[in-house]
Amino acid sequence: MLDAMSIKKAIQYDNSTGLSTGFVNLGDNTEHDDEATEVLVFMIVGLRGHWKAPVAYFFTHTLQASTQQQLVLHTISSLREIDMQVCALTMDGHATNVAMCSLLGCQLDPAKHLKTYFYVEGCPEPVYVFMDACHMIKLVRNMLQACKVIKTPSGEVRWKFIKLLHQQQQDLGLRIANRLSQRHVDFQKQKMKVNLAVQTISDSVAKALQFMLQMDVPQFAGCEGTIEFIKVCIVPFHISIVM
Repeated sequence: MLDAMSIKKAIQYDNSTGLSTGFVNLGDNTEHDDEATEVLVFMIVGLRGHWKAPVAYFFTHTLQASTQQQLVLHTISSLREIDMQVCALTMDGHATNVAMCSLLGCQLDPAKHLKTYFYVEGCPEPVYVFMDACHMIKLVRNMLQACKVIKTPSGEVRWKFIKLLHQQQQDLGLRIANRLSQRHVDFQKQKMKVNLAVQTISDSVAKALQFMLQMDVPQFAGCEGTIEFIKVCIVPFHISIVM
């Protein structure tokens, strides 16, 4: 798996080596003048057994997809040299990661035939690509809240139905088997909390909306599209948990 983390810009001089640190460093013995603002970390996780270990890190600044592609291929090849087989690559849904997957030979456009794997030279087995489910469900929740209305073949998806469900539960003084609270509706200051996202875009919320629809509560008329949207979104999340 790979992820980029922001770091504080700071150039430090090491008296013992006579070198300055804090610049971009891609491990290619090339001197860079740009100060590093992120660190790209690679970690391997065992498919059999509970273990994980960091294997590489690179100090970067506005890393391009083509450069990241080369770092991924180099890391996988280096692991192959010590008989470590990489079966899959997991990352978040950042635009750079998606572009990198395309350069590697994947096809992630849902309007076309999906190809979720690529090959590394010298390795006969394919390497499959997985977008981190937790990050993707947060993006879905953020998009719905920001756009308010999304048009789909199943009907319009509206953020207001989730807010109405919370308000209805507040007025009734009970929850219809879900965890919606004010924190889930006004999440802007807690965007990074995965539990708030998965409890909002969840099967329990979809079932609660379905219940409101069956009870003919007027405010929830037309929420069929929202129910279907939530059900579609949570399928890959459930698959990732099982795997």
